[in-house]
Amino acid sequence: MFEITRENEDALDYYMQERIAYPSAEYDFTFEHRFLIYHVCDIRETKYYAIDMKTNLTSEVCHRKTPEFCRDNYTEMIPLVLNSIKYTGDTRQLNPFSPDPFVLIDTIFRVVLPSNGYLVREDQISLCKDIYRGLTTKRVAICEAEVGVGKSLAYLIAAVCASKSGNLGISAIEPITITTSSIELQTALVNREIPKLSAALQGYGLIKKPLTVVLRKGREHYFCRLRYEEYLKYLWWYPKKYEARIQMLQNAGLKTGEIFDLDTVNLPDKVKQKVCVKGDCSYCRYRHTCSYANYIAFSLSNKVTMDFQITNHNLFLMSKLKSGLLRDSTCVIVDEAHKLKETAQDTFGEKVVEEDVNSYLNLVKIHRGETIPPEQFKNELDRAADLNAKLFGILNSLSEEVPLGKSSLVELPQQCYNIISELADTLIAIESLRDKVRFRSLISGRKIADSLRTFLKPSTILTWLDRDEEEIALCCCPKNIGACLLKYVWDRKRNHVLTSGTMSDGSSFDFFKREIGVDQIPRDSVLEATIDSPYDYLHNTRLYIPNGMPLPDSDNPKYNEALAKEIIALIDATNGHTAILFTSYHLLNAVYNLINPELKEYEVFKMSKAARTIIRDFKKSKNGVLFASGSMWEGVDCVGDCLSSVIIPRLPFPIRSAAMEAKKNASRDVPTFIADYAVPEMLIKLRQGAGRLIRSETDTGVLSILDARASDSGAYRKDVAFALRKYPQVNSLEEVREFMHNIKSPQYFEKNKEEEK
Repeated sequence: MFEITRENEDALDYYMQERIAYPSAEYDFTFEHRFLIYHVCDIRETKYYAIDMKTNLTSEVCHRKTPEFCRDNYTEMIPLVLNSIKYTGDTRQLNPFSPDPFVLIDTIFRVVLPSNGYLVREDQISLCKDIYRGLTTKRVAICEAEVGVGKSLAYLIAAVCASKSGNLGISAIEPITITTSSIELQTALVNREIPKLSAALQGYGLIKKPLTVVLRKGREHYFCRLRYEEYLKYLWWYPKKYEARIQMLQNAGLKTGEIFDLDTVNLPDKVKQKVCVKGDCSYCRYRHTCSYANYIAFSLSNKVTMDFQITNHNLFLMSKLKSGLLRDSTCVIVDEAHKLKETAQDTFGEKVVEEDVNSYLNLVKIHRGETIPPEQFKNELDRAADLNAKLFGILNSLSEEVPLGKSSLVELPQQCYNIISELADTLIAIESLRDKVRFRSLISGRKIADSLRTFLKPSTILTWLDRDEEEIALCCCPKNIGACLLKYVWDRKRNHVLTSGTMSDGSSFDFFKREIGVDQIPRDSVLEATIDSPYDYLHNTRLYIPNGMPLPDSDNPKYNEALAKEIIALIDATNGHTAILFTSYHLLNAVYNLINPELKEYEVFKMSKAARTIIRDFKKSKNGVLFASGSMWEGVDCVGDCLSSVIIPRLPFPIRSAAMEAKKNASRDVPTFIADYAVPEMLIKLRQGAGRLIRSETDTGVLSILDARASDSGAYRKDVAFALRKYPQVNSLEEVREFMHNIKSPQYFEKNKEEEK
């Protein structure tokens, strides 16, 4: 790193006597124990000079009309000093990237970033160096960085240092891939984090031109002109019914395709799904003039130099199965890595619904090949429709025991396999009989057939049924997702860094590694690092786990009443400012109905699967109370006093799913399943939920767990206590109330809802 000291003031007298320094020179500092920096003032300006104390050569650093530099901001002179001392024989400006990458990392964090408004964080520097090792040593690096560490900046700097220093041995045009699970993080990296870092590095001469980046979102984020026209054509069949929607689409400015990013357009999600890119674009008549197609061509072009490509987990995993989806990349950074397994189950699996076949048949029925007899074509269409109806008739009867919104493993009868095989063959036959010249469909019969045939290998897959109010879905995924990731992703010729705030269960990464197949990699090829949050949990937080709560049983009215009573008392103790994180909407609704009438002094918010603005509204509410589930458990920031109390009514054990059933069936017994699978997954989810409380160094508040199984006599007391060991524990509501009054200002306890009235 660059060092600034003030240890050579006496040497300046010698240089003035020897007429090496100007008379009336004033000492400023010594740069890296070699260059003496001083200034001279006259009526018009102040001039700064650097003397090389090894060669006695002098160079001008800069001149200013006013003496704008002082001891507090000498670091701002570093770029100017670096530029000037090359004239004394120093060569670092000619090759600004240090041969020692760890010195370079220190320089960026300790000199460059502070002069651009960043704080020096020792843990962030340590994390960056761990990530650098992962990127340059052909290993899988698992780097857990809790809230406040600044992992995004750490891996960006590690990536820049690795690629620019030549330690990767890759082509200059090859990008580093960053994959995340959320579009919000992808957008932040592209629009904020990378441009800010680029400007800082370029300002210090560490890079010669801005860092380049391309964002590769999923296809559903982009506009398809063909689907837009087909959808609008359908709406015009019912002009009175869809008058408002037609007007909405026409006013959105999408028609010519100049606006192709649907995230920039104010349309309902269900409308965007009708006009987004879907299916095989090679069939589209607009493919040569399509903005989306041009964007993809640019993104994939090896003639374009690119530092980063930012994408999502699904597209990243798909690129491992099918070439040409992303630019080739030797280095991959997987942020939000705790979501990788879940995404892999969807990507490596299949899902078929009854409407898939019906939609295809409706499209293809008027596109018979010219030489094909009408009766033959109709017979094949009718056969496919009959087989599809018969298959889903059987599946409907099998799904009668599956609750709405749930999934359940199913063993298909032989009759289903026979139907699936015949249906797939029939769809292929229809593909061979249709008009291949005039008919261009966005739905491929061959693709549906391939999806169906996946289900014909029951020994290698988990098969289950998903059921909601509208349809039954036949789903599958490989039995061993970890083995799939090992086969397709953890290539030893690539460098992978996995990072997230919560990948361990609080004690080790063993469970996480087993689930994603990293446990099968040689130990010396895996790097592990854990960086704790720098925030002051000892003074700013408390953990409250009451004794005497009944065991969880949401079907028992007495349990719900006891839970409601404790939650009301906690809300009163913290004056609202509360998020209650439920593990199911069923329990959420039951407790909400009991509590809501008692919360007249607070603004109350209730999440649902359709309510997208609730969290945003809660953040504006001062002392609101949020009944939450789903997305609130992770990735949500509520900085400040708006959220000062997080209540977790039940420990978040994994809900019933096909994957869970398979793990349970494969375990030696139920206790083994609980210890090896259920408890580690619960602890990871618990740490994610607890992480909603403290999102900045000034945040304060209380975390409450109302599950008897976490209390002093509970079966999981030790596990929970260890996972949340940074939170000091209190034992009563009185202690909660006392802590809150000690840590918060008097204004915090004002009844804001009453004031607004």
